[in-house]
Amino acid sequence: MAVRGPLVAALFRTELRMMLRDRRTILLSIVLPLAVLPIMLFASHAMNERRERRLEETVYEFAVTGPRGAGARDLLDRVRRHAEDTTGGDTPFRFREVEAADPAQALENSQVHFYLDARSAAEVKDMLERDDAAERPAARPPDVLVLTTVFRADRDDSESGASRMRRALADTRRAERGVILRQAGFPLAIADVAAVDAANLASEGQVAGLTLGRLLTPLLLLFLLSGSAVVAIDSLAGEKERGTLETLLTTAVSRAEIVAAKHLLILTVAVVITVIQVANLLVYVGFELIPTTTNFAAAVTPLTAILLLLLYLPVAGLVASVLLLVSGHARSYKEAQLYFFPVFLMGMLPGLAAMLPGLPLRSAIVVVPVANISVAVKELLIGRPDWLFFALAWVATAAAAGWTARLATRALSTERLIAPVAAEAAELLGGPALFPRHVVRWFAILWAVTLIVSLNLETRVDLRVQTLVNLVGLFLGGSILMIRRYRLDVRQTLALRPVKPAVWLAVMVGVPAGMLTGIGVFRLANIILPVPPEVIEAFSRFLLPESVPMWQLLPLLTILPGICEEIAFRGLLLHGLHRRLHPAAVALAVGLTFGLFHVSLFRILPTAYLGMLFASVVLLTGSIFPAMAWHGLHNGLSLLASQSGWQLSSLEPRTYALAAAALAACFWIIWRNRTPYPGLRPWRRSRPA
Repeated sequence: MAVRGPLVAALFRTELRMMLRDRRTILLSIVLPLAVLPIMLFASHAMNERRERRLEETVYEFAVTGPRGAGARDLLDRVRRHAEDTTGGDTPFRFREVEAADPAQALENSQVHFYLDARSAAEVKDMLERDDAAERPAARPPDVLVLTTVFRADRDDSESGASRMRRALADTRRAERGVILRQAGFPLAIADVAAVDAANLASEGQVAGLTLGRLLTPLLLLFLLSGSAVVAIDSLAGEKERGTLETLLTTAVSRAEIVAAKHLLILTVAVVITVIQVANLLVYVGFELIPTTTNFAAAVTPLTAILLLLLYLPVAGLVASVLLLVSGHARSYKEAQLYFFPVFLMGMLPGLAAMLPGLPLRSAIVVVPVANISVAVKELLIGRPDWLFFALAWVATAAAAGWTARLATRALSTERLIAPVAAEAAELLGGPALFPRHVVRWFAILWAVTLIVSLNLETRVDLRVQTLVNLVGLFLGGSILMIRRYRLDVRQTLALRPVKPAVWLAVMVGVPAGMLTGIGVFRLANIILPVPPEVIEAFSRFLLPESVPMWQLLPLLTILPGICEEIAFRGLLLHGLHRRLHPAAVALAVGLTFGLFHVSLFRILPTAYLGMLFASVVLLTGSIFPAMAWHGLHNGLSLLASQSGWQLSSLEPRTYALAAAALAACFWIIWRNRTPYPGLRPWRRSRPA
């Protein structure tokens, strides 16, 4: 049925008037986005000025410890005299030594800002050599005095005091070195020896644009998702709960026209929020109505603001379509709010692409919706516009917005989703019959919790604690909770079935073949979407810390993932989807979900590849046991390769091609000995004779 424009316009005007009468919606969707940015800018500037003034006026208290404390105090006295001579006594020496029986405890209790540990070079060397994980000290004469500044980087005053003390010590050392050289007859001043100058070719606006470009898209997504969600949830889910949608359904207006009008309302709010944020940026930052610490005004001009608005329009359209679809699928206001949280987190994730170092728009990121706009905005603000790829990014995100809008219109035009109909048979039966309807919701919530836990634990606890929390607490615990909640049959749900012996042979050969093929896939992806080497090195240091012995790493990274992750993804998730999707779609969905749960952007592709391999094995064999074995052996082989220093990422391309051929042979063996997962949907509907 064709959508009639006049009817859609009339419905839209009615919806708009109703929204404008709702003060709560106006406050959350319009007023807050309008006011938050200037308040943030003003508060940030005021707090930064106050912080700088407080640090400048602080008299930093420190303690001196160590066997060479007397020598350290003599040096500090020379530092004080040098500082007073340099400033002519106009600037006081803002350091004061205090007595502390236990300097480390005094620092912990904020009784001192930092302390100095004074030892000879020989004593420092002996102390560090007793610590196997410590970095070896540089070679120095044994009697040289070595001062170590000990501070707390999580406290501004501690870090600032230690930094100022190091600068004062370095200035004094430089001055005393110059005096010694002059007394020895050195013909040049110390400042003229190997003079080094720096020339920054980036303009002030480009430097400011880099900082602003990294933050702008996540900030806009925050306002878009939160502000538009209020209208979207109330427009469909809220009306279902109140029963006001039934009256509209009794008229001659079609369901597609109802959906189109509500979509237009949410889109209007999203566009208004986008215009407000770009206008705020131009007025308060570009025209410098509010002073900022960094000179952002040099990066924001009226022309830049217009281009930003054009770049962000498809993002607004995509957000509106997604929120409409989420609200339509929910059967009540509370259920829509439950869906919104994981959607909010997943929606924010691509906006962080601009924060990845070394990620250019001229890469595969140009076809990733929202992430491409995030990188394009950063390149626009730093003054490196690539108009061709700007256009490609805009088209890719606009196409995603159009496709999502069409999907939402088609999905929400059905009676089941747009009308508050009676509960379906699955809801009446409950238990196992209801689980496939709720499995996506459960894993969306589990993903959100995993993301929050990982972000909070990554820098606070070591690998062992985080691994146990994620694998045992979240994946295994969440799986047990779902099994108990829906009274699922454990053997059937987790596919605890035996397989033919030939499958185990295929698994043993498939482990190294699959690992090498995965490395080859990652190398190909890295050509298109490069990952900075420092990111991979930082992740390797976290995943394989020197402080954790091998006997602990083995079970943490092989046995636990092979059991807990397989139960969650190839057990619960695959079981919940196997009747709703075709087998290939099930493997793809399970693999992509597995990749998303690994949080780091550069890990999504390789882990999704592994997830699809394991899901395919379960679908072909009808058993989770081969996937568990493959998963654990793969992780163990990867760990062995890393500890042994094998350079598997720099092999010849033909090696990866041979590995891919071996992997294909393994799956051929599994196919010939297949015992398919029970209850799979057929590839094609059977045609009547």
